Parts: sequence; C-alpha cells; structure tokens
Amino acid sequence: MMCICVLGLAACGEKTPDTKDELAPASTKSSVSVNKDGSIVSTIVEDFVESYYDVEGLKSMIESSIAAYKAENSAAEIKLKSCKAKDGVANVVIEFGDYQAYAGFNQENFFVGTIKDANMAGYDLNVTLSAVSEKSENVTVSKPELLGMGDSHVVIVENVENQEAEPDLMRVDCFGEILYVGDGVTAVGKKSVNVSYSEGSKMIVFK
Repeated sequence: MMCICVLGLAACGEKTPDTKDELAPASTKSSVSVNKDGSIVSTIVEDFVESYYDVEGLKSMIESSIAAYKAENSAAEIKLKSCKAKDGVANVVIEFGDYQAYAGFNQENFFVGTIKDANMAGYDLNVTLSAVSEKSENVTVSKPELLGMGDSHVVIVENVENQEAEPDLMRVDCFGEILYVGDGVTAVGKKSVNVSYSEGSKMIVFK
C-alpha cells in the first residue's frame, strides 16, 4: 500500500487478509481510518522477517521517508505513531493531517470530502452505487441522486491493478455510517468496508 512498505516490508512477503474473516478486527488488516477532523490514520499490517530487517531499522527508514517528503512539502502533517513487530507480523501506524498528505506521501489518487467537493474537483460521479444501510433512501443511486446528496461525505480510491499478484483488500473505516458503495467495495460493518486493490475507481458514500 505505502511506498515505505514496498521498500521495508514487501521483501519479507505480504500478509494476506483471510477473506473468510471479513469481520476480523482492523488491527489484523491493513487499514485506513477517515476521521471527522479530516485526519487520516493508516495502519499497515505485513509479514515481517526480523532477520532481514530489525524493527529499529524499519522505524528509522519510515521516519527518514517522512522527513524527506515533508522537506519538499512543508505544509504536510505526517507523524509515525507506532512501529512494532510481533510473531512475524509488523504493525505500522502513521497519522496524516489530511487526505492530501496521505495521497501525496503514498503517491495514490485518494480523496475524502463532501460529494459537492468531489464534483467541483472534477471526479467522475457518473456511477451507480448500491445501498448498504437501512437508512439509505434508495436501493441504488447514480449521478443525479448523488448530486442531491451534496453534503454527504465520500471516499474515492483509484487503483491500478498489479498484474503480478492477486488483488488484495484494504479496510477503510469512516467516521459516519456508510450508505452506498461502488464496485470493488464490500461493507463489513456500519462504518467499515473492504476495498479491492483491483483496477478502477472505488467509491464510498457515508453520512
């Protein structure tokens, strides 16, 4: 998911989420939490062979990556909250001041904001989303309905499929109840979804 993980953890082998346990705690899966104050918390859970990298070395590498990014993007707020390893699994938590810092640091197309903001930013809302909540007013919604929900929030993740590996899943936790999701997104709770890393734009609409 993150460039620092590609450098520091991928060589050790990626921890693949158990698709039979979609309701497993987010701490056992790589996840992104969208907070009400606009901050983003990224938790990376990967296989970790300590004989190849030690924890302090991994921590130092992440901190160096953050420092290098902030040197070129002085307004970005990024902080390494924790870096641990236990039983062959690394758990890294990084907090970002906003979605722009998260997207820039990870070199991803990632958006969080209101539907109105997404439309003004030029994101393609010509989609069909399916309801995942009893509070959803429609079974499905398309662009006209979405534009009428302008103050609702949306997460947009755009991925390019890695042809060399099976598509993985990323947990996304939202601060409000999720109402509608697009293709490649599966609800696993009122405020949580699993997002496929397969190619294309993934959309989550929440209160």
